[in-house]
Amino acid sequence: MQEHQPSSSDPVTERVIAEVHATLAARSEAIRMQRAEEDHRWRTFFLITLIALITAIFFVPASTLERKLILILSGVCAQQHNLFVGGIQLPLCARDTGMYLSVLATLGVIRLRGRTRAGALPPWHILASLIGLVALMAVDGINSTINEIGMTPWYEPRNDLRAATGMGAGVGLAVALTLLFNRSLRRDVAVNLPVLGQWRELGMIALINTAILTAILLDVGLLAWPLALLDLIGVAGTLFVTAVTAIAAVMNYDGTITRVTQLARPATFALLATSTFLAGMALLRATLMGG
Repeated sequence: MQEHQPSSSDPVTERVIAEVHATLAARSEAIRMQRAEEDHRWRTFFLITLIALITAIFFVPASTLERKLILILSGVCAQQHNLFVGGIQLPLCARDTGMYLSVLATLGVIRLRGRTRAGALPPWHILASLIGLVALMAVDGINSTINEIGMTPWYEPRNDLRAATGMGAGVGLAVALTLLFNRSLRRDVAVNLPVLGQWRELGMIALINTAILTAILLDVGLLAWPLALLDLIGVAGTLFVTAVTAIAAVMNYDGTITRVTQLARPATFALLATSTFLAGMALLRATLMGG
């Protein structure tokens, strides 16, 4: 006699399959809830750490906020040829001020143009322009160095040129940071979408940078403190994004992120790493200079 084989419509089989599906669904939901709880806890840790670090700025051993910002960034910039706005000395040299303000402006345009998930290089003509802008900063830096060692420069070094060429290089740095982050961590990276795809976008960045540089050169005092704080944000933000990308990759977040809030855990460690680096470099410079 042929043995009866249970069919897909067998009530017992259907019940077993339903129980297996229910068990798997419950397990998946439990994992999801656990991860959500962990993410919430790490977001809390991140906010507490960020608030603590911002508060710590006011305890930096310097007499004024202006000197505090200069001291915090003293380890990452020679702080020669600094710009002054409204009687306030910006905490970075002219070239670095231009570069990091331009990084922030470029990232703003990238977001405004809906390219935050972009994972492709700009078209060749825009990429060539970015390379050219970096080369201009290099030429201006070499010219300044030639002047500082007592040789005859190709042209008279000026702070406005230092800031302008730094701004040009800052565009390329922002593009590199975006590509590094997206291609390393995002699961939903748009691999065919260039970070900058049109001359219009490069023009928007140029207009913003020109407005900032013009305000500095015209000594618009109202912008003194915003620009000084943006210097700090630009440097710390660049270091932070680099640290987040590296730490998250070590923690196996690579190719898994669809929302930046998912990075709360590595971001907390990146905050600590960034602040430790800035403090350590400032202390090292003070030690070497006998300050």
